[in-house]
Amino acid sequence: MKLPLLCVAALLLSGALSCAAQTDAAFEGRRVRLLDVAAAETEVNMMTILAKLHTGRDLPRAYAMLDSMTHDRAMGGMFYAYTLIGTYLHTRGQLPDSLHRKIREAFQKRTMYRGDTENHWVMYYTGMYLAAQTWPNEPGGQWFNGKSSDENFAEASEWLTHWMRMTTTIGQGEFDSPTYMTVFICPMLVLHEFALDSVMRIRAGMMVDLLLADFAAEHLNGNYGGGHSRDYPDDITNPLAAPSTMFAWLYFGQPAMEQWNEARYRPRHRGSWETVFAALSSYRLPDVILNIATDRSRPYVHRERKRVRNIIRFEKPMNPPVYKYTYMTSRYVLGSLQGGILQPIQQHTWDVTYSSPRPHNTVFSLHPFASGRELAMFFPEEQKFLAGEVDRYHLVYTNPGKWNSSSPFETVFQHRNALMVVYDIAEGTRHPHADGFFPKTLDERTVDPSGWIFARNEDVYIGVYPLSPYSWIEEELCWRWRSTTLRTGWVVEIGSIDDAGSFDAFRQSLRNRIPDTTGFTRSGSVRFVGAKADTMALDFAGRRTLNGQPVSFADYPLFDGPWLQARVGEGRIRLTDGKRERILDFK
Repeated sequence: MKLPLLCVAALLLSGALSCAAQTDAAFEGRRVRLLDVAAAETEVNMMTILAKLHTGRDLPRAYAMLDSMTHDRAMGGMFYAYTLIGTYLHTRGQLPDSLHRKIREAFQKRTMYRGDTENHWVMYYTGMYLAAQTWPNEPGGQWFNGKSSDENFAEASEWLTHWMRMTTTIGQGEFDSPTYMTVFICPMLVLHEFALDSVMRIRAGMMVDLLLADFAAEHLNGNYGGGHSRDYPDDITNPLAAPSTMFAWLYFGQPAMEQWNEARYRPRHRGSWETVFAALSSYRLPDVILNIATDRSRPYVHRERKRVRNIIRFEKPMNPPVYKYTYMTSRYVLGSLQGGILQPIQQHTWDVTYSSPRPHNTVFSLHPFASGRELAMFFPEEQKFLAGEVDRYHLVYTNPGKWNSSSPFETVFQHRNALMVVYDIAEGTRHPHADGFFPKTLDERTVDPSGWIFARNEDVYIGVYPLSPYSWIEEELCWRWRSTTLRTGWVVEIGSIDDAGSFDAFRQSLRNRIPDTTGFTRSGSVRFVGAKADTMALDFAGRRTLNGQPVSFADYPLFDGPWLQARVGEGRIRLTDGKRERILDFK
């Protein structure tokens, strides 16, 4: 549907004219560097092909790779749909007629599976929108799904508009994922580049702004801090190895290449190279977002509301809210979700991540929950078979030592640099223990007679007070903290040389502030007085109080912090760095 010119003008004014965009030579150098590195890759995928064709490197090989990907009938689905049309639109002026024909036939003869998750649908409908636009006015017999060009275009346009509206009013479902952010941002970049409809093009550009600003507010020197909807174990335990770091390096210039040892942090995910679409896009990051990502001159609290992905049985409503709390400083970021089952399979509820040139720069805890019922809340297959099916694709779901998990027995309360997490694990639960990750790259890790565990990485200090007996398990990357007590948890306080002074002073301060756990075994009640004399209390029922006053999540806006502000349901997000602002008005 076409919008009136007045609406288009309003979109242009709100989304495009409010601040300058990134034009610096350093960004251009990183963009060229990324394309050069990707063009040297040998793996057969669309991003390698696209980089080779753009740089003119190894063109015969690039054409042969693309030809092979049009021959293989086993290839299809949402990843193929959006990367194939994106590669085609970026390079069609260079392609021989035979490849034009084969690429068109792929959308006629392949089964482009739509998938079953939010990122799948974003990729699928971006691919179908651009394919239907590229080959218009064709009957259903020319498309794999039997729908005409007009029908495919209308369906894709309607769903993409619906997803943008939902994301900007009640939040994203697969939110803030260091891994999956690439398959939201890159489809929007391709849509922004090639959509012929001006409204869709502008909306896609604003979605790129929003997704990058959302990342920027929780970004620290290449790390994506805080709680995440979906995260792989390797990225959880080594944050700078995640695909999000590629975006941070390209757009934010962090971490600096001399700090980011490529041999150590080289991304393992194919998705990391999807940033080739970012390197080729005409989109340029607005300066206000760059400042949001890099200005850490003052600590701040950032709050967000997201949503649980579609719940299809056992629970109501379909999309209950997710509440995020992040405390950012120049040296570390402590962030959390409220706990519970908010995303199946790969939830990462909380962590502290600190800026460091060393790998595995994070500490966190979890209950490694696994249940067919949890999966059946979100997936349509029979409950009996789901855990085994998920293990086939995600490998670690039923592993008792996994590092990513939701849990219905977990409750979290955070206030600035202090956090409480309690686990009330039911009898008979598949994995009746809680684990914690302490990397071996820490400078110090000691158990104090007071009960506190103290850890230090350079000038960042970590205090953990366990709420039950535990043991240590030495592993290749870490010391695994494990408690087999069903009622367990941690009280955590983070400090640094900036606010606590010396490590000795930090330790002495916490020795003088032992958490009150007198009611813990009965009700899970814990009280703790933070460094600024704020008293936090939490119990298994989820009751949270701060200085004696109940804490409610009901007032959480969509975004609330110094950089981003938005109300739930409004569809209007304000970005500001104190000097300039950018309004993303999706209404």
